Amino acid sequence: MLITLGMVGYGHRGAGPEIVVHDAALTKQDRARVEAYWTGTGIADVAHEDAIGDPVQPEWTEGGLIARTVGRLYAQGAGGGLGACTATVVGTNTVITAAHCVRTSDAGEPSRSATWDQQLYFVPGYRDGKSPYGGFTVRRVRMAEEWQDEGLDVAMLEMNAGHDGRSISEVTGVQRISFTAESGSRTHFFGYPYTNRLLHCEGDNSREYRGSALLRIPCVMGVGSSGGPYIVDLDAAEAGSVVAVNISGDETFSYGTALGSFARRLYAQSEHCSRDC
Repeated sequence: MLITLGMVGYGHRGAGPEIVVHDAALTKQDRARVEAYWTGTGIADVAHEDAIGDPVQPEWTEGGLIARTVGRLYAQGAGGGLGACTATVVGTNTVITAAHCVRTSDAGEPSRSATWDQQLYFVPGYRDGKSPYGGFTVRRVRMAEEWQDEGLDVAMLEMNAGHDGRSISEVTGVQRISFTAESGSRTHFFGYPYTNRLLHCEGDNSREYRGSALLRIPCVMGVGSSGGPYIVDLDAAEAGSVVAVNISGDETFSYGTALGSFARRLYAQSEHCSRDC
């Protein structure tokens, strides 16, 4: 059995699922408020829930581009509760994560009635309470309106620039992104399953079943690793291609939304607006 791990929008209709776009921190005042919240007590409050003791998977100690581009995504739910997922820099101003990391639904309720999480804040390279590359606020979120359908639990976050005016990719570098995931590839999975450092596991990916929009990998992390990247073709600089984002797990496998034509549409819109919107 799969267990999911744990802004007013407008739609874009066309080929494939409907895209909804949510405005997050658009103004200078919004950005300042979000950053002040998380750098004040917010990040420390989430850290109180981090696991103590041996992690479920080994820590990533190889550094490189992985240690700069993968980070922790913080959010505040509608009821005021705090949470964190994992996300990755994949474009000029684009970060990828799971859709359920930025929108929360009640059991049995339709996707469209889900509540947008607030105060989204991304800390690339987070480790042990430190933010070595600073933190970045989210300008807009793009995802499927029916995001709970199989293969649609993915979101692209259009990021605001940092205080110095540089884009997030200028600060961290960027991982490649692929929309043609192939089953059987050696795959690296990275995540923060409520730990204070980035964990890593690897194995050959496979489809959950024939024709499935999910990739699975034979390792388990747990809550907080949602949105974490499945990366193939990792090179000596620790750069590779993100082919899926983690969404769930069981006792044996972790499952990720394989990136395909819909994710390509999300990414194209996010990157276009990073330049021209």
